[in-house]
Amino acid sequence: MGLVFNVLVYVSGYLSLMFVAICLACGLYYLAELAEEYTVLTRRLMKLSITAVLMVHVLMLVLEQLPYAALAVGFATHLCYAWLMLDFPFIRVLSPAFLVSFAMLVASHYLWASHFLAHFHKTAPVVCFFIFNVWLVPFGFFVSLSVNESTLPDRQASAAEDVYSEGGRTKQRSGILSMFSFFQHKRDDMVPAMGKRV
Repeated sequence: MGLVFNVLVYVSGYLSLMFVAICLACGLYYLAELAEEYTVLTRRLMKLSITAVLMVHVLMLVLEQLPYAALAVGFATHLCYAWLMLDFPFIRVLSPAFLVSFAMLVASHYLWASHFLAHFHKTAPVVCFFIFNVWLVPFGFFVSLSVNESTLPDRQASAAEDVYSEGGRTKQRSGILSMFSFFQHKRDDMVPAMGKRV
């Protein structure tokens, strides 16, 4: 093939990747909007998905020849997700439940990836396995990170603190806003001149 054809193939390939990325971003935005609108339904769906994955882990333990360590860590990971659901939709990034859940997610992902790299399987079944057993619940938590920001009574305040008082109770902000606030405080500590507003 000629030079023009090769250039056309590369340009079209990069354009298609950009379109796929835009479609994924729009889909994630729409799912986040639905999660904000229907918080109770989102909570039920998250609990249902955790229960379904736990039941699949038990079935795989009984019926399939899969490594016991990966199944045990996967089961424990989803129990940690159930612990994280106690405060849903408020997900505190620095809470013990989140940190343990994240560490267990990494361990589970590593064990399953090691197993599937050591034993040949076709790509499509492995991806489907990962989507349901490893990524489904964390994806649900990722989509619902913005839910708690819409429940704040003072979200319009320009200088809302991470901890505020409401009716004598102390509440904590979490999710994306607390993560950005944490990084902003660290930046202001390291470079004080950037924190000053003109």
